Amino acid sequence: MDRCMECGEEPVYKYLGKVYCSKHFTKYFEDKTLETISKYKLLRRGEHVVIAVSGGKDSLSLLYILNKYRERLGIRVTALLIDEGIKGYRDITIEDFKEVNKRINAEYRLISYEDVFGLSLDDILKLSREKGLPTYACSYCGVFRRYLLNLGARVIGGDVLATAHNLDDIIQTYLLNIFTNSIERILHLHPRTESASHIKFIHRVKPFYEVLEMETTLYAIINGLYPRFIECPYAPEAFRNDIRSFINQLEEENPGIKYKILNSLLATLERYGSKEPPRINSCRICGEPTSQEICRTCRYLENLGLLNNLKIWINEVGQL
Repeated sequence: MDRCMECGEEPVYKYLGKVYCSKHFTKYFEDKTLETISKYKLLRRGEHVVIAVSGGKDSLSLLYILNKYRERLGIRVTALLIDEGIKGYRDITIEDFKEVNKRINAEYRLISYEDVFGLSLDDILKLSREKGLPTYACSYCGVFRRYLLNLGARVIGGDVLATAHNLDDIIQTYLLNIFTNSIERILHLHPRTESASHIKFIHRVKPFYEVLEMETTLYAIINGLYPRFIECPYAPEAFRNDIRSFINQLEEENPGIKYKILNSLLATLERYGSKEPPRINSCRICGEPTSQEICRTCRYLENLGLLNNLKIWINEVGQL
């Protein structure tokens, strides 16, 4: 029977020749995350890092590590939670976050769809159906959530927004963009995304860029950061689930294939990374960063008749 390659204890992790017990896997995982931060120059001393936290295993693990090593990294850490208002899901994960954060003791801020847009996601979908509009939950949620993460991070005073996207998430998005002929979006999959062309765009970083999902799951379990598994009720609608299953099947038959897909992405970014990124405009309505004249958030809200709610909220917090 294999034993931990560091101490000979019973292993909890075996993958591609690496065998670790819980103690040495924790060290391996944290070292790997810190090495990724260093390798891609993701964080800089003195930065206020806002961490997008959902209450799930990945984001809680990222918050735990960055808060643990904040003095070594020379950063300030604040968690940002977006409450979409998905009954029986987000309310539970927010409770889980608050319970775990009693131990982490990190600063945090919560912003809800209802506060900003006037309705929860559940109610937005009902309204959309009543108006005869498309009711794809993930379309609304993805656009609104990204919008509030950028806006919220700026309201908090953050310099950079850290997300817990792991290697699996990255390569799923990579293949998804290929399959849907969204090739230009691939160039946005850098470990650190910056824009010098828009003062309101908060830089994005992905410290788990080279970390497998199964590794974050194990790390979260070992360190008490995985209170319970609960899936978003709208998740089955997503095409991403099909991509995830496809990649996992490939990995099962060809261990290490996920790293090969990531290397393909990195080679693509290296090859085309010298091209100038598309210029980011200011939304004509709300002033937030967008590639269009009017951002998708404002377009959606206008169709739903909720645009005035956003304007009121922005006026209350101030145009930052």
